[in-house]
Amino acid sequence: MTREVYPDKKFIEFSRSQIFMRVFEDTEDEGARLAEKFQVRGFPTIIILDSEGHEVDRILGARRTQVLIDELKSVFKNAGTRITI
Repeated sequence: MTREVYPDKKFIEFSRSQIFMRVFEDTEDEGARLAEKFQVRGFPTIIILDSEGHEVDRILGARRTQVLIDELKSVFKNAGTRITI
């Protein structure tokens, strides 16, 4: 995903209405802390948080660009007012 999805123009355009933070559990102290806090067990893991930092949903495993965008849109839609996009 690092090489194919995140630099894809479609994903970049989609992501402009979101806040994303990439964290590396194995190379960053903050990444290790967050992985423990959110009980991340595999990579990649995308955790969707509401405005108060509570987990709304998570996506486990690699995805192609459009599949990831569609899944994120579905999470945002199902979360209702807990997430604003």
